[in-house]
Amino acid sequence: MLEAKLKIIDELHQYLSLVMNEHEVLEKFTFSSSDFKRKRKLHFDRVALFISKLCKRTLSVELDNFFSELNLETPCSSSAFTQQRKKLKSTFFQSWNELLLLSYNYHCSSEIKRFKDYRIVAVDGSNISLVNTPELHTYFGGQTNQQCFFVQAKTLYCYDVLNELVLAGYIAPYRTGELNIVYPLIKDFKKDMLLIYDRNFFNYKMMALHLWKDQESKFIIRAKEKNEIVKRFIESKKPSDIVEFFPTQSAREGLLKEGIKINLDKKIRIRLVRVELEKTIEVLATNLWDEPSSSFKELYNKRWGIETNINLQKNLLQLECFSGQSVETILQDFFATIFLANLHSILLKEAQLVLDKNSVNRKHPLKVNKNKSQGKLRSSLTQLFKAQDVQSVIEKLINYFIRDPVPVRKGRKNPRKIKNKQSKSKHKTFMNYKLAA
Repeated sequence: MLEAKLKIIDELHQYLSLVMNEHEVLEKFTFSSSDFKRKRKLHFDRVALFISKLCKRTLSVELDNFFSELNLETPCSSSAFTQQRKKLKSTFFQSWNELLLLSYNYHCSSEIKRFKDYRIVAVDGSNISLVNTPELHTYFGGQTNQQCFFVQAKTLYCYDVLNELVLAGYIAPYRTGELNIVYPLIKDFKKDMLLIYDRNFFNYKMMALHLWKDQESKFIIRAKEKNEIVKRFIESKKPSDIVEFFPTQSAREGLLKEGIKINLDKKIRIRLVRVELEKTIEVLATNLWDEPSSSFKELYNKRWGIETNINLQKNLLQLECFSGQSVETILQDFFATIFLANLHSILLKEAQLVLDKNSVNRKHPLKVNKNKSQGKLRSSLTQLFKAQDVQSVIEKLINYFIRDPVPVRKGRKNPRKIKNKQSKSKHKTFMNYKLAA
């Protein structure tokens, strides 16, 4: 497994070097053909690495530390970094993340977790708070209350819950609906994916787009209890049933936008499954025809992994504490956060295997402390891509990840407390304040 991780890091490093040294490739990720051509302290790979470290303190302090890690005595100024990052497109971090996932799938194929040959992929969105500047206000929009206007953006993730990897992330203006982000993506979902959605995604068009692909995509969507067909199913008290849905006029118009013309008598067959919970009944809509009804409670519960991922993005990785105040810097930080989260998840898997073996006879299983481990990865990222002995860096990281694990106490239930209804994140960007230490 260590050898596979070395190969992944090597391929990421080679790609970084390729982009920096091949002008035709570099131009795909810059705004001008002359960008990053002159020799400066912050050339392309250093800018990309520095942004990937997710710097949350004041820039001058972060730059001092970064140049010390590079063994360079004189750092550049905050202004110089700001000018250099304007040349870099956020699409580089999307491309780098795609390479990371491809490399992981190839070198670590034997350790990829599946449910009956399916990768369980949860899809969900979240809002993120931004600084209220004219540029961000114009691009992202937001919402208002009696006192002021809040600039916000809409994000959406496709998250492999068993392997804890963000397969794709999207950021859009606040008024963009989650459904409008997902609809164009369905055609690209792979046949080995089992997609799981909450009830916001329950409609005829959503289910039809999964069913009518050349290779049908399997899905589980929590149904809306107010739907008449779902109501009748609940009243029947059947554990499972095959029902028919007909399109509404809005569903017909929505499918027409996707290039699919149907009549109002075009029915789809969907399986409904009843899930009994402690205080309520959930109904799941699916096209898993042969799966036992008893499996669906645990399967749908896997969706909670994407909520955990959003919590990690916002709180542990401090997503909403951005390092800049332009649209492009927001996009850079967003995709760099996804890249680092995935790299962190891949590197800690070996440490988690060690903890699994060590906790066989313990009352509670152990897991890696993600708060400590992601902090250590961020501080070691420069070494990971610049050190001569990368294997030693990875081994030190794994040994650190194993230390101070946290117990997993299954079955705990705590009431949900929302102290700040405007934002559920602990960290936000402030116009005139950054931590210096």
